[in-house]
Amino acid sequence: MSTDGDSIMTPLVRGLLAALSVLGIGLAVVVVPALAAQVAGTASSATALDAVLIALNVLVLGHGGGVVLSTGVIDGAVTLTPVGLQILLVLLAALSLRRVGHRLELVRGDGVLRVGALRDAGVSLAAFGGTHAIGLAVLAAIGRSADAAPMVTSAVVSGALVAVGGGLIGLLWSLRREPTTAVPGVRVLELLPAPYGAVARSALLAVLGLFGAGMLLVLVLMLTHVPAQSALFDQLDPGIVGGLVLTLLQLALLPLLAVWALVVLLGGTVVVGTSTGISLGEVQTGVLPALPILGALPEPGDLPGATWALMLVPALAVGLGAVSLVRDVAELERREQITAWITYPVVVVVAVLLLAGLTTGGIGDGRLVHLGPAMGTLVLPLLGVVVLATGLVLAVLATDLVPWTRRTIASLRERVDAAESAERGEGAGPRGSTGTRGSFGSRWRTGGAAADGTDSDGTDADEHPLDVDDADAWDEGAEDGDEQDEDPVGDQDDDARDEDAWSADAADVAAADHADEDPTEPPADEDPFSPRAGR
Repeated sequence: MSTDGDSIMTPLVRGLLAALSVLGIGLAVVVVPALAAQVAGTASSATALDAVLIALNVLVLGHGGGVVLSTGVIDGAVTLTPVGLQILLVLLAALSLRRVGHRLELVRGDGVLRVGALRDAGVSLAAFGGTHAIGLAVLAAIGRSADAAPMVTSAVVSGALVAVGGGLIGLLWSLRREPTTAVPGVRVLELLPAPYGAVARSALLAVLGLFGAGMLLVLVLMLTHVPAQSALFDQLDPGIVGGLVLTLLQLALLPLLAVWALVVLLGGTVVVGTSTGISLGEVQTGVLPALPILGALPEPGDLPGATWALMLVPALAVGLGAVSLVRDVAELERREQITAWITYPVVVVVAVLLLAGLTTGGIGDGRLVHLGPAMGTLVLPLLGVVVLATGLVLAVLATDLVPWTRRTIASLRERVDAAESAERGEGAGPRGSTGTRGSFGSRWRTGGAAADGTDSDGTDADEHPLDVDDADAWDEGAEDGDEQDEDPVGDQDDDARDEDAWSADAADVAAADHADEDPTEPPADEDPFSPRAGR
């Protein structure tokens, strides 16, 4: 692409056209359902023009702006944003600028930004944001009526924020490239310097998990309160077309309720009017708008103490993000790792506070003037959940706690095995001695001292009975005892043989004792323990 004046006009025009297309699509999204409801509402006195004006007010609210109502039923400013519609508008802006980025060819074929790519992207984004904000302000001015008056200033600011935020996401999205055999891939978060890319990826994972936890709680409440919602729907009796419009309105409010549920899970309080509040401890509600989806709110009263255990759900989401962070920065230097560990909880806390702030607002100056999270009740429990969950993951995965625990368990197992081995060795002594006693007894029966005071092998009879042969027999008995531990049946047989041997020894000794009393006792110089004396 050239660098003359045409290179500036092209991104400028493309950004302007993209803004007009997004405004047109957004206008159609809100006008078509309003006209359908007006046509289907036979009991309504509103005209098609009134339906279009209402749609313009809804479009301003969807961007995050405010509308002043003076209907007699609701008087005052309405600042509660239908977050679902806002998400849709941001997505439309992102898709539109993504197409602009592709047409501007910001990335060359080799995966590198071309010369002047940042300038062209900035010009197109500025043109897109400015045109979108001015166009929304014009629509807000057109949407004024006797009953509703959109705030033009808030329309300009909110329109610019939605356009710039969504457009920036779209331009970054257009930079993404799949890897090929010749060119490496381009990932948006990898464009950030280390370790902030890993922090952004992990924080995004944690925030999505937190939002999913809130959405899950809302769906569970809706499923468990189907009769109450059906009763409200029957009271409204909107008809087929009106029911479709009412369903779209509730879908636009569903992400709002999901963020409210997330605040409750984190330990904060959600206000649904004056002197009301929903938390994990109690539910206090008053008169609410007749929306069927609001029938899913819990009944007023105190909640069980076990309800506080639900705080583990958002803690799990934060922990998953921390696990991803630890793995992504494992190869970085220690200084960069510490930076990532500190930055991650800060980013998550700020992101959750921004989400909670976007879902606060009010309807009129009556009892619904305050709706949404009470920010003062959210900060401390949010910090506690995020810091504790992150710290626990870091203590387990980013320190030597796990290796130290494994070494300790291994050392303990080795000591237990050594103690068991020593115990088995000590237990082998009596069993070995059992086998030795058989040898020892037979020695006394057959190898006793001769009349001349010597053993049959020629050794001195006064030597200790446990001579070398007996020691060998003792060792052999110990080995036999170890083998007996391995064979229970063998142990029983050996024990039986040992008992028979001891019985034979006792019989020999008893026979020798009776021989002293027998008149036919042998001569006094004869050894009473010799085999002949036994006979």
